Amino acid sequence: GIILRRMEIRDKSRSVNSIDVVFNFDCIGFTGTPFIDNYPTFAYIRKQREDEIPDLIDRSFYVYTSEQLPTDEFEERFTRFQGDNNDVRIEYVASDFIQGITDELSILAHIFTREAETSMSSGLEPGREAHELTVKGQVQAGAFATAGEEASERQVLNFNVLVDLCGIFKKTTIYEVRDLVLRMYGPNRFHYLYHIDQTDGGDRVLYFNSDNDVQFDEEFYKYLCKTYGPQLREKVFFLIDNRNVIGKDVPFQLVYKRQFGQPLFSKSVVVAHDVEDFSKIWQAMGRSRTMNDTRFAIYKSRVIEETASMGVMSDIKKLPLTRRLYVRNCDCKMAGNLSSIYQTLVSLLNLSQDRFYYCDEIVNVFIEKMEKTLSEKVRRHEEHLARHVLNNPLPSAILTHILKAKFRNSPIAAVTNESLTFRFVQTLLRQLIQCKFEVQNVASDTCDEFVRFLSGEQEGTMEVTYTKQQQKQKQKQHNKNQDSDTMEVFDKKSQLEISDETDNYFQYTESPQHDRIKLSLNLPISLPIFKLSYSIDGKTQHINLYPTLQFLYSHHVQPDYITKEIREIIFPFKDKDSVCAQFCDAVQRIAEADRETQHEATADTACSDAAAHLDVKVLLNKVRHSPQYTLAALSPGVYVMGMKDQFNIHDLESHPLKGRIQFIADEMGFILYDKSGQGAEKRSSNSIDHFGSYFIEQYIVMDVLSKQEVAQNVIEYYVHQRSKLERGVNGYSEIQGKGFICWRFINEYRQTGQ
Repeated sequence: GIILRRMEIRDKSRSVNSIDVVFNFDCIGFTGTPFIDNYPTFAYIRKQREDEIPDLIDRSFYVYTSEQLPTDEFEERFTRFQGDNNDVRIEYVASDFIQGITDELSILAHIFTREAETSMSSGLEPGREAHELTVKGQVQAGAFATAGEEASERQVLNFNVLVDLCGIFKKTTIYEVRDLVLRMYGPNRFHYLYHIDQTDGGDRVLYFNSDNDVQFDEEFYKYLCKTYGPQLREKVFFLIDNRNVIGKDVPFQLVYKRQFGQPLFSKSVVVAHDVEDFSKIWQAMGRSRTMNDTRFAIYKSRVIEETASMGVMSDIKKLPLTRRLYVRNCDCKMAGNLSSIYQTLVSLLNLSQDRFYYCDEIVNVFIEKMEKTLSEKVRRHEEHLARHVLNNPLPSAILTHILKAKFRNSPIAAVTNESLTFRFVQTLLRQLIQCKFEVQNVASDTCDEFVRFLSGEQEGTMEVTYTKQQQKQKQKQHNKNQDSDTMEVFDKKSQLEISDETDNYFQYTESPQHDRIKLSLNLPISLPIFKLSYSIDGKTQHINLYPTLQFLYSHHVQPDYITKEIREIIFPFKDKDSVCAQFCDAVQRIAEADRETQHEATADTACSDAAAHLDVKVLLNKVRHSPQYTLAALSPGVYVMGMKDQFNIHDLESHPLKGRIQFIADEMGFILYDKSGQGAEKRSSNSIDHFGSYFIEQYIVMDVLSKQEVAQNVIEYYVHQRSKLERGVNGYSEIQGKGFICWRFINEYRQTGQ
């Protein structure tokens, strides 16, 4: 391989990404390119040296379809790929049942049932330590154990890890998983549920007997070891979703193994249903740091021969499906994708012009298409690349060498046998650029098969990135795209459709004050989506959250909130001032009704122990678990609930409720804006009993909706040490920021000795 220095691709306005460009004469690294910026291979190109460059990327374990290796040679290469993890035992389990189930909890229950049945039927594995548990109730296929059943079954330890590789359980909350585990195994099996915080990626543990959700740090791990000893792994169920595939390990596994001589992960279930990328499956298995000791069940679609022996663990390299996935993965990694081949062309262009930065004339493809200037700019880009890359001997030779190496290992015979003439490479380069910017001529061409091969489309699109940072960014964007798809498909009666007509879309959006759609999305709905009551000093108060229209299009709202009454409120749309006036009138009527009416709490009331002292009762909740939101506080008990970034300082100026909004907070407790307590009134507004950014109400809402630890701590102090909390708030200078987040004011209070 030839390695170039770190390069940046720039457009006219900013640097869009930084990449480590590696030219491999064979293929791209299997699990990503190592950081080798300091290796002085740039001198090889500058001085046109011909001596051999050390092989920095070991590709000797790759297996291509075109090689048709015998079984023993494949297993020998796969063993080299495994490295130290050379005794991995797995079973492939057919996951086709997922196709016919729409309810995520039913899928999870099916997995629990299958694993329990497998453990009871297979018995102990030779040479492995037995661990037994008692399951309250009888586990039956397709049904939970009922509370009335008193029978118990002695069985070998079931799995304690589930890795959701393909996002099957993206709408299921950790509380729903907790409830399912309790129904399945009873209260004495698992006591904690490990999960990953969706906001910051932190390690969290949910306690089964309450809603306390704490950080899984060294102090808490030591507490678990002191409490349970080697049985710790039997008391914690690990739920690892697809956001934890890249760059993060579950902590304390090796420490536990050294201390107790057994793996923290006894058996790991990897739900890889529709995932065909073997490197992703291997990475998901690698969430266990003790792969040789952990046993794995890989749930995969279209599994036939591997399911013959239920529960029997086999060497991973001896299973036919492993070879099929591994070889396909090598083929795809070798071919690369459209992004990688285009970055290679840009890097060769930089090399030919003796520079490290590329200023692209095509900044925004969407705008260029709308202005009908894209085709001409792409044509000039083609000419520029062809002239400087192909007419320069060194970049041209590098490109030809790369293409030959890729085509030589292609499973497509027509690609393998092609001789790369100058005219052919020139035509291929032009079609790659056209395909990159989606202006390619749809007419059949001799290079179409080659373009599809280099674009990773021979068996579905494959994306290959060069650095771990790029992999993390891509995974984050992939998860964000998945989250945007999580909103339930509503019935027709629960769907909202707003539209507007315009002759010129660009002119329409250039005037935000006339953008009817944007204005309507920011307006509040005058019917609460969430209501609770609480009592302080014998006086009952109510909190009502009113959603914005945009919040109704998120996956945080329950579909049954959108009723005929909601439609009548939204349609027909009038001017923003009249809508806000109607909203204020409705809020006043609801507040008066709350004072006169005795409400009954809903069945799903869930709050912390401290909040129970405030007699918190959830009266209405049409918001899903753990939402991301911002709250615009208008007055005590009246809050407008918007999307995560909907209420921000930039859009606040044009918001119709600007004059009424006193402060804005998010679900984490950060104060994003605070109008209350300006000037001389500032110190008096810093009170836990008066409306403002320290008012207890927003923390009660956080405790119920977000289960934030800071909210639970604030409420606990409020209930048991209110005077101390009040003194701390009054003495807090707010230099570090507003609100209780991180408890900065406590440190200041202690330092000043007040």
